[in-house]
Amino acid sequence: MKVNINTNHLRIYKLLSFSSYKTIDFISEFLKMDRQNVILYIKQIYSFVESKQKKINTQSIINEIINEINLIDRLKECQKFTKKNRVFYIILILLRDKYINLNTLAIELDVSRRVLSNDLIHAKNMLKMYDLKINSSNAKGISLSGNIKNLKIASLSYLYKFFIEFDYLPNIIIKDFESFFCQTFKTSLDNDIELFINNFNFDFFCQNKSLLKAFFIVYVNPEKPSEPTLKELNFEKFQEYFKEVITLTHLKVCFDFFQNSFLGNILLKDIDTFLETLKFCNGDLKSSDIILTKEMNRMKSLIFKNLSVLIKTDSFLEKFINKVTLANCRSNLLSICEMEFLDFNLSEKDRSECIKLFFTLRKLYPNVQFSNIIFLYIWSYNEKNIYNIKNALVVFKSIPQFLFPILKNRLLLKENMNVLDFIKPYELDDYLANKDINCIITFENLNLENDKNSIIKTFNFPML
Repeated sequence: MKVNINTNHLRIYKLLSFSSYKTIDFISEFLKMDRQNVILYIKQIYSFVESKQKKINTQSIINEIINEINLIDRLKECQKFTKKNRVFYIILILLRDKYINLNTLAIELDVSRRVLSNDLIHAKNMLKMYDLKINSSNAKGISLSGNIKNLKIASLSYLYKFFIEFDYLPNIIIKDFESFFCQTFKTSLDNDIELFINNFNFDFFCQNKSLLKAFFIVYVNPEKPSEPTLKELNFEKFQEYFKEVITLTHLKVCFDFFQNSFLGNILLKDIDTFLETLKFCNGDLKSSDIILTKEMNRMKSLIFKNLSVLIKTDSFLEKFINKVTLANCRSNLLSICEMEFLDFNLSEKDRSECIKLFFTLRKLYPNVQFSNIIFLYIWSYNEKNIYNIKNALVVFKSIPQFLFPILKNRLLLKENMNVLDFIKPYELDDYLANKDINCIITFENLNLENDKNSIIKTFNFPML
């Protein structure tokens, strides 16, 4: 039976070699797919293995797939469009050309007009969030309308998704837009963005390059602009705009960079959008709906729960929270599957830890990117960030048990103490004989005595 390879096959193939621990469960959870469907996709990929064995178990199938040379190339050659691919392609064309001929597209994609008409309904719903309207006319075909600001924001979002998911898209989409970019934009665009990101410290997060590339393609006219641009600012005015996103020591160098780069052709009327984009890249753009202190304490608790690491500095953590909360709010309807993390060489232990942390944080931030989880993981183990955690014991007489988790969490975050247990006074001697305890804690007047070299501390209840 002929197998139609699609984006899911390519992603599953790439994910198979990422972790040897519960591979199918990991893929199922990561791609939010049913476990049995993942197994079916794996078996379909296996049908492209040239010297395959018969009647072997799933793990053996996975091992053969991983060891097959050039299999990804054969899969890519057979790749077909999914419904999501078609809807995405329709939106990309409409945002670029403002017009689409369904008859021509139907021939190109080898589907019926009826299929594309149904796809168009989904495209209309996707673009509603940007206040853009798809119009249908027998005489004029399919066109897109809306104000220029909304058109640019939608184009930025979908180009960003295009660059992130580039390797897993059908070749028709890739060739179409690669040709367009090469013809329209300078070949130095990638190099200029690379220089800008590296020289002015915008590399805190993965995919910043993809976002900035999308921004410049959407907002910068490749021809000489007829309206005032960033290049026309004097240094004093440039300084006023950029002092919050570029360090003082780099402002003059950055000013010179824009004067001599294609990137300096940003229209002055779009400069606020550019500055907001830079703040987002750097994790300095804050959501008004988030109480940062509360989010950081929750994040510290989750890092400790998953990695047994207690963070004391907030530098990167604050940026990380700003980034993921805003990304989560802005991309609820535009799901993006980022897989750049596959390029990082991690030990099996590190992969396992990152997977655990990723799935925990994704419950809070459904659109968090795995590569950024890896950055957070590595940063968490920086010695400058880690507290020296003390094992503590809480001795109590009348405190109700339902408060134990709350007190334990407060002691961890505020006092850097890991509470091993809550015990009664008469249990203390036996407990100290068998456990490594650095500190004994009480919230009541219990008159405890200790000769086991453990410090006794009394805290005020309820330790707010």
